[in-house]
Amino acid sequence: MVSQGVRDHRIEPEHLGPLADRPLVETAKTSGPGDLFPGASAYLSARQQRRRRDQWNAVKPLLGRLLKPEEHVLYVAHAMEVPPLFHLLALGAMVYPYHQVVLVFTDTRLIEVNLDVRGKTAGTRLRSFPWPSVRDLKFSFSNLRLVPAEGRKQAWKVPVGGDRKLLKLLLARLKPHLLKEGAARSERLPLWHCPQCGATVAARPSTCQACRASFRSSGLAAVLSLAFPGAGLLYAGHPFLGALDFFGEALLYALFLIMMLEAGPGAFGVVVGFGAFLFVVTKLESVHLSRILTARSKPETEKRRAGFKRFGLVGGLASLLLVAAVLPMAGAARPVLDRDLEAGGEDSPWAGSRDASEWGAFSDDASARSQWTHPNGLRVTLFAYPEGVLDSMGDFRAKFRENLRQQGVTLVKDDEVVPSPLHGFRFVGLSENREGNPVSLIHYFIVDEENNDLHQAVAAVMQEDGDLAEELVGDLLSRGRWIAATPPDRDAPAVP
Repeated sequence: MVSQGVRDHRIEPEHLGPLADRPLVETAKTSGPGDLFPGASAYLSARQQRRRRDQWNAVKPLLGRLLKPEEHVLYVAHAMEVPPLFHLLALGAMVYPYHQVVLVFTDTRLIEVNLDVRGKTAGTRLRSFPWPSVRDLKFSFSNLRLVPAEGRKQAWKVPVGGDRKLLKLLLARLKPHLLKEGAARSERLPLWHCPQCGATVAARPSTCQACRASFRSSGLAAVLSLAFPGAGLLYAGHPFLGALDFFGEALLYALFLIMMLEAGPGAFGVVVGFGAFLFVVTKLESVHLSRILTARSKPETEKRRAGFKRFGLVGGLASLLLVAAVLPMAGAARPVLDRDLEAGGEDSPWAGSRDASEWGAFSDDASARSQWTHPNGLRVTLFAYPEGVLDSMGDFRAKFRENLRQQGVTLVKDDEVVPSPLHGFRFVGLSENREGNPVSLIHYFIVDEENNDLHQAVAAVMQEDGDLAEELVGDLLSRGRWIAATPPDRDAPAVP
């Protein structure tokens, strides 16, 4: 039940006695009826007082369920709970905004009320630290540290210098009230309180025995986080973080798909392992963060819980389908060569070979598809590059051009002159062989527009034979026709 005297509680820093040689009201340069308490202007600016009054008014309704009519409020400070290491890892730079609290010092205890991320609205976690169960209370730099007789140490970062100055004076008055009845009579701290009725409840409660209120479940938050990205944080009451989690996991999923599409056969297992690692890490992070933010005594209705259970079931099925579809999707989208170029025929002077062992320097090149020989001895090797959905012919051409330049090749032709009706581009360049003699390098690229694949014809001759070689490569391609993809014969790798 809400105390009827809650509105009568005033902030009285000197209720237990003067904090200094003179009363606070005499140390203030100015004072007025709008002050948070008499003498407040000696420690807090007008802006700080306005903000503190707003925070005090925000938590009053919640404190009304806990404060006793005869209890005196000594001071109200804004602070940030010093988070455990794993909370810091989970929230990073946002850890302090999500750990904001109002500390209410009374003559009998310290009461902590958590705030929303903007520090303007009261949360639902309500904890208290009765002085008879507190062993020590002290400042260390800007941190207020509380050592209970039983339980974990607590610490809060107090950002406002005026708060720290006044609290250091107030702590001297509170010291005689600490552990007044001895450690044997102390309680384990902190005490958790129901935000609905103020009754003492278990830490991170699931229900309140006094008013039968139910609270959001950390277990359900964890299950929802596993079931669907962001669902656990949405259930915890943080839609912004839930949206960030959703888009973050969606981005990682897209990155994984791209890596699957780009991975070569030998890297497939590495990519799958990396994807599994990302999945486990992101899910553990989501579960951990949702459990942190759910364990704040947030009231829950059975209707809301049932709705999120249904959402978790549907979201879990959707997630399973997406995870299960990774391999089929990647397999369907991976580039596959659909056709080869065939230049043989009854009236063709070209003799073709699809036996890789006969290709000399290109016998071990996985992209090589066939080799063609003209009666005058010119050899032209055909290569094929199946292009994926993310590949661009323009990017391929630019990279190939740059590779030629890095190899010291001087380009003399860089155009789109290829035999009709084919479409593509060509590079003709000059280089040197091992003996230092000039060599003409001829590269024709033909685009299989129907299947978005790229085919290359390569020949290398001495410079003086370059013009004739260009004509012959053009003749070979002009006789080309598309056939079903026909892999070359390759020797099986030796078994060790």
